[in-house]
Amino acid sequence: MGGQRPRYVLEYWLLRFFQLFLGHLPYRAALSVGWAAAVLSHFVMRYRVAESVRRIEEVFPGRYSAREKRRISWLSWKNFAFSVIDIFQLPKVDIRWIEKHVIEHEEVRQIMQTHMETGLGGITAAGHMGAAEVASVVLQRFGVPVFMITGKQKNPLVDEALNDMRRATGIPGIQRGSKVLRQVVSRLKKGGVLAFLADLRVSPTGTMVRFLGAEASVAPGLARFAKQTGVPIFPVVTRRVGWTRHSIAFTEPIHPRPDMSKDEDCQRMTQATFDILDRAIRETPEQWFWFNKRWILDPPKAKVS
Repeated sequence: MGGQRPRYVLEYWLLRFFQLFLGHLPYRAALSVGWAAAVLSHFVMRYRVAESVRRIEEVFPGRYSAREKRRISWLSWKNFAFSVIDIFQLPKVDIRWIEKHVIEHEEVRQIMQTHMETGLGGITAAGHMGAAEVASVVLQRFGVPVFMITGKQKNPLVDEALNDMRRATGIPGIQRGSKVLRQVVSRLKKGGVLAFLADLRVSPTGTMVRFLGAEASVAPGLARFAKQTGVPIFPVVTRRVGWTRHSIAFTEPIHPRPDMSKDEDCQRMTQATFDILDRAIRETPEQWFWFNKRWILDPPKAKVS
């Protein structure tokens, strides 16, 4: 680590400490640490609380009282803290863990294993609800060849540490870059399943969809990968039930249509996916993450030439 910035080194060792500490605690005990951190940051430091409440009102104008909006904000932040804890606990996820903590896990297994028998790959499209990372590992443990696209962290030490943590789950990652399209398409054609986090704002080259009562610019790759390879999109809604249990629900897959042009079909598939996420958020708004710095409903910024 010689020559690295002191802040980078500190961040790296903090991450490794939390990995060791939180990864070895019993699940509920580790979540208790996350709960305490959530209480401190939400009620004492008031991190982005006002902004989250404003966003809830933007999506649900007049539906909730001030008290109800604060409650949704708190539960959303607590669930996010729990999802961070889940990342450190992922190496513990095995079949016995799944049987204890995942509701109706046999239905999840059957849906994906039935699809795998077709020989086609697929794309799971989740939002920032519940613990999407847990869902990906559950599928991997069921024998589904899951892979994901990963970003590169500014801190190279943290980036390598996070890659080590991902490798520990057995799920391969493809880092964003010039060759990502070729690698993703190759894996999908070989029967791989891409775990895709869909509800992120992309500007200015995104696909425009109607979402939560407004227009949103979202990642075009979700549908483009499906269209190019002929694989279906599996919208999946993940929710946390209490502290330690998870619900993973698949909806009907969205298949590419050969009779439609690329642009029309990609628009159709993307909108259909976001319609499902929209309904899920409206049903349980406390499960969605309202604190993202890149608010998905912000207007896309013009590209700087």
